[in-house]
Amino acid sequence: MKFIVITFLFIVVIGTASKAQQNLFNIPSGDITPKGKLFYQHQINIYQDKFESKGHFVYGLGKGWDVGMNLVGTGAYFKPSWQYIYNSDFSQGQSLSPTLMATLQKQFLIGGKWSVNIGTQSGVNLTDKKENIHPAYLHYGLVSYQVQAGRKLLIGPYFTNNQYVGAGNTAGIQIGYEWELTNKWYFMGDFISGNNESAVVVPGIMYNLSNQVQLCLGYMLPNPNTQKKQAVVFEFNWYGWNYKNHAHRSH
Repeated sequence: MKFIVITFLFIVVIGTASKAQQNLFNIPSGDITPKGKLFYQHQINIYQDKFESKGHFVYGLGKGWDVGMNLVGTGAYFKPSWQYIYNSDFSQGQSLSPTLMATLQKQFLIGGKWSVNIGTQSGVNLTDKKENIHPAYLHYGLVSYQVQAGRKLLIGPYFTNNQYVGAGNTAGIQIGYEWELTNKWYFMGDFISGNNESAVVVPGIMYNLSNQVQLCLGYMLPNPNTQKKQAVVFEFNWYGWNYKNHAHRSH
């Protein structure tokens, strides 16, 4: 219990921490953090009875590689009373939380408008009981097509385990889009197929607050036969560089 309390306090202090490297709302954005630069993303999902918070740091290695660290599945119930979200027992079919994940991603540029990303996240759930520690992972591939500057489409497969996404399918398809409307405003959204806890669609918008900060707002709609509920999604992106001067802007 002491470990859980310390972890919770750490999360509150630094800003409770999405799945994968640079993301749209829930799927990778298809972009790579430049060499020697840092990227941070923080996402909060607000439901009728709780909030979930997740976030990650990414560091660019160069030559199409980046690495990072994610903290997934934090948050608290506020109805009927305040209670920290914690689960180290998979017997009920719910994903384990919180989970600490290391990330690795490689991008291959194909022609002027196409790119392919291969990535992985691997880690364990945070618990003070060794017998309740379980591996969690998410592996994915992603094909990105740049329609024009500021407008792109993405699609690719994912492979995961139930400890990470709860009961349901462990393989499927993810789809995303980013569509520039003006220099400041974008449409943005993504979809994850299946009936696990991550199987949702989130349409939304993004606003460029500055050359290093983006604010995003979306609405989560779960797929049929999933455990998820509808939620409002807030997202904050910070770039350690002027992303407008970089060839591949991202989330």
